[in-house]
Amino acid sequence: MYFLKFGLAWFLGVIVTGFILSFLQGGETDWGLIITMSIAGFIGILIASAIKKALKKDKE
Repeated sequence: MYFLKFGLAWFLGVIVTGFILSFLQGGETDWGLIITMSIAGFIGILIASAIKKALKKDKE
């Protein structure tokens, strides 16, 4: 459930940031950047959860 909540927050943050940057620069929305940042965030979440799980196993 944590993965889903954090992932949704990350994705919405990336979309809002992308729109704000496009607005401030006076150009079109760069969907490539938004998609790339979203995928990078999800990969980061997967890596962090794997590390967290491995550290938890070491403590036990």
